[in-house]
Amino acid sequence: MKKVFSVIIVLALCASSLFAMMSCDGKPAETNAPETTAAQGDTAATSAGEQTTAEEQTTAEEQTTAEEQTTAEEQTTAEEQTTAEEQTTAAGGDVEYEEEKVMLFVQRDPHTPISAADGKELGCRFTVEEGARLSGLEFESCPTWQKEGSGFVVELYRWDNDYENSVIGDVLYSEEFTDWQDNAACMLDFTKKVENGFPAGSYLYVFRGTTSDVGVWAMDPDEDCVYFENGVEAQNGFRVNAIVLTPVK
Repeated sequence: MKKVFSVIIVLALCASSLFAMMSCDGKPAETNAPETTAAQGDTAATSAGEQTTAEEQTTAEEQTTAEEQTTAEEQTTAEEQTTAEEQTTAAGGDVEYEEEKVMLFVQRDPHTPISAADGKELGCRFTVEEGARLSGLEFESCPTWQKEGSGFVVELYRWDNDYENSVIGDVLYSEEFTDWQDNAACMLDFTKKVENGFPAGSYLYVFRGTTSDVGVWAMDPDEDCVYFENGVEAQNGFRVNAIVLTPVK
């Protein structure tokens, strides 16, 4: 009987030990679950943070690009505006000018009449300095040898390498004069066609007679000019002045 009782006690003790062990085995499972959840939360938080950072970087890059584009557009607009202002200034604009008469010959006595009868051409290549504008020409005296009814044409061209190339180019200005009085001065006003005249550069004027008795007076040549008679270089400095507008400083 005592043996049976002892066996029962032993079995009871074993059962208690087994129950205790099972309880200890369960605790890590219950403890591990929250730890796993926390790790997942950290991962999710990290992903959310990375996503936010990526979005912020994208936004910053887009903002930088937008600012760069805005700056580029502003610079382009400023450059276009500057160019427009420069063009306005070149064409006259608000620039204040003073008129100056530039001799295209060298003064001397005596002077000589040169005929441009019946289509003969008398010409001169001259240059208007940078910043100035050509507003007109003055032929100081056009002789007709005391004849009445004389006439002529004056044309202005851009100089293009030589005489022939220049006169086949566009005529910048042309004016015809008739019933000319002997030795009267002839004035050409280019501002009637272009405000403040033509810009700096080299030009060629051509004086062409339309009657048998008309011409210009000549003195010594200016070294900065080239003179022509019927397209051939000549040594006569025709008595002509360039009317030039120079900016007031």
